[in-house]
Amino acid sequence: MIGNILLLIFFLIIWWYLVEYIKYFKTGDPEERDHNYWKFSYDFKPIKKEDFKPDSPDILRRRRFRNRLVFLLYADLLIIFILLNSLASQILESIFY
Repeated sequence: MIGNILLLIFFLIIWWYLVEYIKYFKTGDPEERDHNYWKFSYDFKPIKKEDFKPDSPDILRRRRFRNRLVFLLYADLLIIFILLNSLASQILESIFY
């Protein structure tokens, strides 16, 4: 149970740093705000344009990097969920036995 708690603390610290870094890291998208940091870059609704102009390679590279950070955030939250479930089951098992 101690190992589970230590892993949970470790992944919660990683989650906090990921959230702060994603909020800090800007890609240049005008729809990007601090309250929608958890979205992938393709979840933002683009403004309708008359003619298509592809984004610069630098912006595309920044978006890919940010999407990887958001994916790591989701994976971290999944691990935290599994660890919390495991900890809750260990606590309930120790209560009933």
